[in-house]
Amino acid sequence: MKADNIKPEEELPEFVKLLTPNLTEELDVRAGLAKGIDPFNLIMDTLAKMPKDKTLKLINTFEPAPLIAILHKKGYIHFTIRQEPKLTFTYLKQGEGLEAKETLESPLPNLSNIVEFEQKIKCFGEKIITIDVRQLEMPLPMLTILNQLDVLPADMLLYVHHKKLPQFLLPEIQERGFRWQINEITEGDVRLLIYK
Repeated sequence: MKADNIKPEEELPEFVKLLTPNLTEELDVRAGLAKGIDPFNLIMDTLAKMPKDKTLKLINTFEPAPLIAILHKKGYIHFTIRQEPKLTFTYLKQGEGLEAKETLESPLPNLSNIVEFEQKIKCFGEKIITIDVRQLEMPLPMLTILNQLDVLPADMLLYVHHKKLPQFLLPEIQERGFRWQINEITEGDVRLLIYK
């Protein structure tokens, strides 16, 4: 459920109504995001170490829809409150009576050497669509890539110029049946090949 502002008490889910300071752990990722640091691993590590009865209060500049989708598949429930245009609280808790359906380990990237990477590009010949998401603010890089994958023909390769390893993206593209190769050229210049 998504909230655009603070909701009346009766509209809050039960797990949010019952929150107390000793059952809540706060994680503010805004400073890291401002520096271009992807908070995915930090969030996943924090959740993995938390007792099941605790709720994570994630403080962010936007609702992390990709993260919520990943955690929902792992048995988590959530509730988001947008306090201000650039201040969002997302409450994340393991579902009542549910065990996490998968481990909270982040997926292993498929890092390729330059030869493997170039060979994959040659295999597709002219059937390549190239996009550059390096200048976009989060979460736009991931949303742009996923939107492109929604219309990508099965025989085409999506070549992405990114500024970092997109941790949120990898489970999503795997879920959609895509494979990928990653080549980290330099810091701030990551190339990603996505294909069926």
